[in-house]
Amino acid sequence: MLFRQGVARVDGGWIFSFNDGLFRTDEAFRITRRLQPAIPDAWKTRGFDHIGDIDVVDGVLYAPLEQPNYAEGRQAMLTYDAATLTYKDGRTVHQHENSFVTVDPDTRIAYTMNDFGGHALLRYDSAWKRLSPLRMSRRVERVQGADVFGGAVWLSTDDATDEVYRVDIRTGKTVALGSIGHVDGEGEGIDATRLPRGDLHVLSIDAKAVPVRLIDLRVDVRP
Repeated sequence: MLFRQGVARVDGGWIFSFNDGLFRTDEAFRITRRLQPAIPDAWKTRGFDHIGDIDVVDGVLYAPLEQPNYAEGRQAMLTYDAATLTYKDGRTVHQHENSFVTVDPDTRIAYTMNDFGGHALLRYDSAWKRLSPLRMSRRVERVQGADVFGGAVWLSTDDATDEVYRVDIRTGKTVALGSIGHVDGEGEGIDATRLPRGDLHVLSIDAKAVPVRLIDLRVDVRP
């Protein structure tokens, strides 16, 4: 249950997020470091109560922070030290929802979405200044996670089929890759790292809330 929201690969293991918690594990998913609660009090007093799908780039953990009044158009992005899970900084961003954030390790451009579904990915530079959006060639619904890898943003969803999508960073061409299965449950966060066990690693919550699965998928990562 603790590993049910977001996932990011780190050397020797994983980091998972769950509402107000961050958990670093080894390869066997044994917790080696825990931060719970993980949302600083200064953000909680402003109504923030939920961490979505996370990302790790060069030792920095990026966490999308959400407050539930989506009409305000006010969410936040936090950063933590990926090794110690120590909180570093946070910044308010003007978007309605904030289920995920992923950062391109080459350009340091961050990708997220204004809503849970849409035709575009929001983009921010390293100072969280809004850039022009990446227009997608098709609408994608109920996006729960994303990760940048191999010239693409890989999206995981909790749509009708728990579909995974590939969005070309250059063109916005968006391709449905297939379902992760277990569609009676919920699709959540995604990590894209080429490992012997697979290329994409997607969290799936059973309809009974347990078990939580980390599903490994083999895909062609080339454009």
